[in-house]
Amino acid sequence: MNFFLQLTFAGLNVGVLYMLVALGMVVTYQVSRVESLAQGAFVVYGALLFGTFHDGLGLPLPLAIVLPVLISSLMSVLLYWLMLNRFATRGSTGPVVMSLGAALILGELARQFWGLNDRTARPFLPSEPISILGATVLPHSLLSWIGGGVLLLAGYLVFEKTMLGKALRATADDIVGARLVGIDARRMRFVSFQIAALFGSLAGILLAPLMAFGWTAIFPLAVLGAIGAIGGRWEYLTAAVVSIAIGLFSSYAGGYLSTSWQQIYVYGAFILILLAQRADRRAGGGRARTLVTALSRRGGSA
Repeated sequence: MNFFLQLTFAGLNVGVLYMLVALGMVVTYQVSRVESLAQGAFVVYGALLFGTFHDGLGLPLPLAIVLPVLISSLMSVLLYWLMLNRFATRGSTGPVVMSLGAALILGELARQFWGLNDRTARPFLPSEPISILGATVLPHSLLSWIGGGVLLLAGYLVFEKTMLGKALRATADDIVGARLVGIDARRMRFVSFQIAALFGSLAGILLAPLMAFGWTAIFPLAVLGAIGAIGGRWEYLTAAVVSIAIGLFSSYAGGYLSTSWQQIYVYGAFILILLAQRADRRAGGGRARTLVTALSRRGGSA
């Protein structure tokens, strides 16, 4: 029982990360109809910038949190321009390929600035583990769970209870109808990229003391976030549940079977999800194919 609970705690840490990446991708897709493979860059840059500002430069904690979020916001402006310019939007895979190119460039820039090795940030909470039913959990893990839950709830309330959320949902449901009632669709798309950057950068900041991040994590994080988004049929709450489940599944598989095969198990589950959704093309199949096509193009170019 202790071992199972310990694996659950580890899986929740990973699940929160996957969830916030997936939610950023869902928001971008729902409003802008593009699948962003650069979503992992917000996480990696959020974590690395936080470590640089907090540990390297010794800035106060609030400032060390705000600055990476602002820089991620500026990055989202660049991604918005790259993915939704009139040249990239020609064809169904154009914006996805542009986001892939941006992810590769951002990964190379991260490698140049922070080097080849992954980095963690210095904990800003007590490092003494807390015992829960015989298993131990770090205070930073509790913070990441609470922070992930707060972001999930905040996003849900924004979309369901505010005028901005109604405008975002209207743009997602019917862009022509939204324009007819005076909603600026371009502005809503821009806002969706900003929300995605916020989710990603805060995920990196929350988990930087627990996990090592580096330039090689940008693309894998986007893929794992996409698995949660596709498994959740690009719906906000469903994608969150699927992403948490993926994190738990990965932890259990690594603990009870083999840690070296953890990613294989996750990707195998992804294949099963795609096969299960194939019969329902309107809900999931068509959306998954665009992303899978782009991934296969990257594999072919490698």
